[in-house]
Amino acid sequence: MMRYEPTLIVTRMVIYRSDKIVYDAAFHAGVNIVRGENSSGKSTVLNFIFYGLGGDLTDWSTVARLCSRVVLEVSLNGKKATLSRDVSEAGTMQPMEIFGGSYLDSIKAPRSQWIKYPYRSGENRESFSQAIFGLLGIPEVSSDLSGHITMHQILRLLYADQLSPVEQLFRAVPFDRADLRDTVGRLLCGAYDSAVYDNEQKIRELSKEFDTINGQLRSLFSVLGKADQGFTLEWIDAQRTSLEQEQAATQRLIEEAEQKLYTSTKNDKLTLSQQENVYKAVQALQSELIRLKQDRDALALTIADSNAFLAALKNKIEALRDSSAVVDHIGEVRFQCCPACYSPIDGELAKHACHLCKTPFESEQTRSRIAALILDTSLQIRQSTLLQSRREDRARTVDQEIRDTETKWKDASRRLSALQSLPSTNDRGKLRDLHRRSGYLQRQIEDLDQKAQLAATVRQLSDRKSELQATITKLRNTNDTLRAQQASTLAKAYTLIADEVKKLLVQDLRRQDVFEDPRSVNFTFEGNQITVDNESYFSASSRTILRSSFFLGFLAAATKNPFFRHPRFCMIDSHENMGVEAIRSQNFQLQILRVSKESKVEHQIIFATAMIEPELEDEAYTVGAFSTNVDKTIGIKLD
Repeated sequence: MMRYEPTLIVTRMVIYRSDKIVYDAAFHAGVNIVRGENSSGKSTVLNFIFYGLGGDLTDWSTVARLCSRVVLEVSLNGKKATLSRDVSEAGTMQPMEIFGGSYLDSIKAPRSQWIKYPYRSGENRESFSQAIFGLLGIPEVSSDLSGHITMHQILRLLYADQLSPVEQLFRAVPFDRADLRDTVGRLLCGAYDSAVYDNEQKIRELSKEFDTINGQLRSLFSVLGKADQGFTLEWIDAQRTSLEQEQAATQRLIEEAEQKLYTSTKNDKLTLSQQENVYKAVQALQSELIRLKQDRDALALTIADSNAFLAALKNKIEALRDSSAVVDHIGEVRFQCCPACYSPIDGELAKHACHLCKTPFESEQTRSRIAALILDTSLQIRQSTLLQSRREDRARTVDQEIRDTETKWKDASRRLSALQSLPSTNDRGKLRDLHRRSGYLQRQIEDLDQKAQLAATVRQLSDRKSELQATITKLRNTNDTLRAQQASTLAKAYTLIADEVKKLLVQDLRRQDVFEDPRSVNFTFEGNQITVDNESYFSASSRTILRSSFFLGFLAAATKNPFFRHPRFCMIDSHENMGVEAIRSQNFQLQILRVSKESKVEHQIIFATAMIEPELEDEAYTVGAFSTNVDKTIGIKLD
């Protein structure tokens, strides 16, 4: 069967009480019905699936609170993985352990092959939601106020539970926010492009830098703008040339005066101590400059090597995802003739083996290994990116240290050059005026050097400001285009979902007049409601059918259109407690079967009921045995 991405299939659930297994059931693609008497634990099973996939759960049943751990074997875009979460009465913010492979392989594997992920992402560790989204190919999405979208928020629109109000679409949570619901709905409808989020992140980062640079320029202009009109590097160079010429002339006068003093006064004592001290300072600065440049070169090589390593890791993830697709189809490759001698190939087709050389292959194990490699590679990318950021910060610091050291070295070199022309005499009385003038000129040159640095800074900041403004404008224009495309996609998704919901309502029993021939079905993720012909007030049973029809219709639209990012998975809890009569519930179950049979792609629908339609009482559709108040779904006996 074809597969659209993303596709999530639960294939097995095992629940532990300490080391004892109290529930173990296999699930399958298509329709899965958990059936049993009222209060026999059906909702507990669905709640454990919700929790095991990453949902937050606080309303634990008495039996569920006695359990210690839930383990789910899942297929994520065809790649097997095993998810494990400890049961906590808090039910929120609990971490998850993920193994890249089947449940049976996870039992035999050492603990080192499990990766523990936190609920929230940190500086050097991604969350389990990010890991699962990576395996499903769902883009990383962030809400400005809530941070990264989590599996819990996604599952709220995939699980029609019993306890949430029937007039609401999303599973009820405290402190629910409209913007977050809208973001999740857009994502599952395929109308949220990760490029928009990436661009918004860049715009925020670049805008902060733009504001910082703008403030720095205002400060510099307030100090320099009025003091020196035409404050440019060209003007500074011209001023420096004039001062250096005047200083050179003054130095020649000093040399002539000292030469005359030396030849005329033999008793004057000469000293080279000042020259030696300055020479040592030049040497020390030179050594420091060489060391810093070596550090910078080493950092540059490391950064370039790490960039290549990161690119290789990202290419590796893409290659692994491509490999997963190849594994899905490798068994379909057939040769009519031998590629060596071109003789016709006859014989029976070997299942799970190459029909040419008869070597067995196991695609499930291959997909499991691919899942483990993707998880490990994603972790390497996050850690390498963090290290790379630190290297780049260090490189910028070293560049600034080099600039500062070069300035000190040039200043010391000029002093040494002046002292080396002629040894300074201790008797400076007659040369006081010339030395004072030379010092004054040197100070002006140093001031010009500082101004040159400021001018260069102003130019760099101005260029960077213009570059930032152009980049921000380009990103905003790109996002405007992408948002227009998203609006078109969202409108298309809404129409497709509404059409599927209409089909389900028309097939409902004649209990609600407006359901018999609905003209319009409108819903809003932000407003968390659905209306039929602009009406929303129906009986509790009809609202239950309407809400369940939305979840089923959403999945049906996603199985027929690949652009949806819906994971082709949904769970619907039993209708009994909502006043839905048995015959109406059984009719809805037949609609579940119809939707599943019409689908040409992998999907999964998990439905709980105490009133199973007789046609569905079949191992192809049921999960486990029929539970009773004596023999409950979870094998724990309460005293």
